[in-house]
Amino acid sequence: MNGRHQIQTLDQARNAEILHCLWMDAGVVDYKLCDRDFDCDRCPFDEAFHSHPPQTLVTPARRDSSTSLSVQGCEIASSLFYHPGHTWARVEEDGIVRIGLDDFAQRMLGPAYAISLPARHRELTRDEASWSVTHQSGIATLASPVSGKVLEINSNLLLRPALINRDPYGDGWTMTIEPKDLKTCLKRLMYGEKVSQWLAGEIEKLRSLINRISSDEHIAIIPTMTDGGLLNKEFLHGLDVEQTRRVISSYFPLSSSAAEHRSAILVSNRR
Repeated sequence: MNGRHQIQTLDQARNAEILHCLWMDAGVVDYKLCDRDFDCDRCPFDEAFHSHPPQTLVTPARRDSSTSLSVQGCEIASSLFYHPGHTWARVEEDGIVRIGLDDFAQRMLGPAYAISLPARHRELTRDEASWSVTHQSGIATLASPVSGKVLEINSNLLLRPALINRDPYGDGWTMTIEPKDLKTCLKRLMYGEKVSQWLAGEIEKLRSLINRISSDEHIAIIPTMTDGGLLNKEFLHGLDVEQTRRVISSYFPLSSSAAEHRSAILVSNRR
């Protein structure tokens, strides 16, 4: 081994003390160096663990990209109904409702490490906890936008959680529901022009919250949250795990700290 290669290896080892492969944190492998700066998207190693086909057929999601809009970098689809807890509902044939997580939420949570979905035939109640996403700083618990019985879950999503980041309004859908009192539920959701106004307010709330934390605790936050720029994957850079949880919990109040500490994969400074 030459001196240059040895120095490189030592530098990698030092970095690995701080940044771990998510499969190390999950206990699947004992040790693994990463040459991708811990960007799990399209990582061959990560792909190998998710390469097994699902055991059941999954109904493909219908996605109409021609009607999508952008609010400060966050995509919204005009054909969807939105819940204040950042889940969406799409009414499909025979009155069946497909639900999922919106683009703003997946950007805030970052890479999804695991998805927990309810069992088929379980009865869900609007506004109550229905499923969860394990992310870099804990577990976010999501509310159901409608009440009803779970008909089908997206087993592809269980095997490949990153789908919820790559395609939140398409292949990243979570479940379909046979709704109960659908008309009443839809009246309580946002649709059309109201969605853009609401999302702009949510982004401004996020910007103000991060700026307040950075000011109170003297953290250098990147310009994208102070100059009205886009919400890119680095917008929470500079916050530690607890500060990130504080921001996330303001949008997902159903998430419990006990659940986060019990089973979350906790990785600091990985954005």
